[in-house]
Amino acid sequence: MYVAEWLVLLASIAYIGGRAVPRAWQRLNTDFPNYYLTARLLREGYSTNRLYEWIWLQRQKDRIGITRSEQPVVGFVPDTPFSALVVWPLSDWSPLAAKRVWIVINLLLLAAVACWLRDLTGLPWRRIALPICLSFPLLRNLEYGQLYVLVLFLITAALWLYVRRRPLLAGILLGIAGGLKIFPAIFLLFFLRKRDLRAAGGVVSGAALSVAASLLAFGLQLHRTYVTQVLPWALRGEILNPYSPTWNSLSSLLHRLLLFEPEWNPYPVLHAPALFAVLQALLPMLVLAPALYLVSSRDRDVRCIQLEWSTFLVGLLAISTMPASYHFVLLILPVTILGDAYLRERDYPSLALLLLLYIAICFPAWPRGSADGWWALTAVPRLYFVLLFCALAYITLSRQENATTGRRAGWSIWIAALSLVLLVQITWTVRRQHADDGNHHTRIATTLDIFLATEPISLDDEIGFIGMRTGGYFAGRIGSSGVQFDAGSADQLSQSSDGQTIWVEETATTPKIFRVTPNSHTRSMEVSDAELPIVSRDGRWLAYLRSNRGRSTLWRHSLIGLGIDLAITPPQFDVEEMTWRPDGSLIFAAMQHEGPSKLYIAAQDGTIRPIDSGEARYPAASPDGRWLAYSRLERGVWNLWMRDWRAGATRRLTNEACNTISPAWQSDSKTLLYASDCGRALWFTALYRQQVVR
Repeated sequence: MYVAEWLVLLASIAYIGGRAVPRAWQRLNTDFPNYYLTARLLREGYSTNRLYEWIWLQRQKDRIGITRSEQPVVGFVPDTPFSALVVWPLSDWSPLAAKRVWIVINLLLLAAVACWLRDLTGLPWRRIALPICLSFPLLRNLEYGQLYVLVLFLITAALWLYVRRRPLLAGILLGIAGGLKIFPAIFLLFFLRKRDLRAAGGVVSGAALSVAASLLAFGLQLHRTYVTQVLPWALRGEILNPYSPTWNSLSSLLHRLLLFEPEWNPYPVLHAPALFAVLQALLPMLVLAPALYLVSSRDRDVRCIQLEWSTFLVGLLAISTMPASYHFVLLILPVTILGDAYLRERDYPSLALLLLLYIAICFPAWPRGSADGWWALTAVPRLYFVLLFCALAYITLSRQENATTGRRAGWSIWIAALSLVLLVQITWTVRRQHADDGNHHTRIATTLDIFLATEPISLDDEIGFIGMRTGGYFAGRIGSSGVQFDAGSADQLSQSSDGQTIWVEETATTPKIFRVTPNSHTRSMEVSDAELPIVSRDGRWLAYLRSNRGRSTLWRHSLIGLGIDLAITPPQFDVEEMTWRPDGSLIFAAMQHEGPSKLYIAAQDGTIRPIDSGEARYPAASPDGRWLAYSRLERGVWNLWMRDWRAGATRRLTNEACNTISPAWQSDSKTLLYASDCGRALWFTALYRQQVVR
């Protein structure tokens, strides 16, 4: 065994040093640019209130010169604002140089983890190094520039401190880890179960420190968006396509089996939102409950504490809603602790099973199919191995001497508390799923390669929109011949039309608006350093935004003859969207002095006054001038409303527990086009058409 261990270890080190690290060293990939871009915007003094908006962040990526070849698409959802502060010291370097420094830091963190594991277990160095070097998730962490090696470092350091009777410091480290990735903060339940109030207070203190640092850096508005709009979707596993078996989670499997979605999941076993709501809440609780039950409130020996800690961590990974492969670098800790326990007991069958499960969970080449119906059960093998790993850890911990002593005391209180949480989760999920039903008949079909379709506009016999694909953002059209996209080397992030001519925003280091005539296929630049073109119905005026460090001012540009472009809004307005009224006035949405978004009207004489609409965005004036459609934020979601300018009355058009945004009128002034993420993932919108005026 000694020789075999060294052979496997040397082969793994050779692969990591000869292929994995050089591959990660040579290019940006996936996740690191998201953290880097956010940190750099913060360092350079940009407004960061809109960091969670896909298209806004894409504009900033293009402006600072991260090209499509380096990173086609960026997005900061669902990362916490605090997580970007980790990369902030590196944001002075170029993106690739910063990533290389981050790789070196990760390798140093791994060395520290190895030292702590050696001290905790007493295993020889080769046996500490084996689970580290055999971790394919570790290679993904290095390649993608993720933060999970840092999270592993914090969780391992916290365990090392905890077994040395420093519970407050251990809790603080876990609270800070929770500021990076929410789930380590759930160790608060672990400490409450152990009745260790100092450690529990440490978790709260560490989380409070991370929140305070984040608030100081980013301000209140971004955190309000995160807590009310982003975090609830993240906890439900609806941040990216929740129907994809690729996630290998309980949540994705239940979505696949029990919920219908026209494009992402057209063939579930059955559409059963109520059953989904019950199982979505119940199954994770059943998986994690044994981990809580097996935690003893008695003063245990060091090795039992290590097993309890490791078992609870495995339980948290098992209930994760969208675990990517790199999450499982965290298994290095429980595998080492459990392996040490089996070696001490000479329990070689359990050790062999542990290694097989570890390799199976880390295996990178499981099929990534999109099986439908009952076949979806075969598409999540990693989930089953994670659950088996959980079962093995639970059995191991339960076999410890005096395993049940001191556990059942107070368990009835925990049952009551968990039952209350379960009831709230089921009620909320049923409400959400009911809201997602019944509007599929108004969906405008696109294609599966379009992840996000938004900003619809009416074009003669077609519908224009902006679509996110793997290669970036493109202006598209939906007509009788299907979906077509404009070819372009730069991101096309918005467009507008007067019915004959289209104005398209193309964003590179400097964003530009181009005039495109579809029939003649001619194209010319209209305005430089300009975003979000909105043309008036008579084709005389073009409104656009001009940004400075992430804050946007509204401008007016003449399309007939020569004229000087005029700034409409003063600097205190950070303008988000706008629309022309037939009388030449502009209605726009803006944040003022870092406050919430509101609607304003800019008259032709230059006066600006607010519109009583609550917290609102995405205004769209009807062609006849009578109606104003807009989205209003209530209870963390955006819903469509409509104002009758003649009567002065408003009414709600949608009442969903999801987002309906970007309305646009068709020429009849009765029918709305809009984008909605109902039944999908947060802000991964599809297009809809609905008559709202009879």
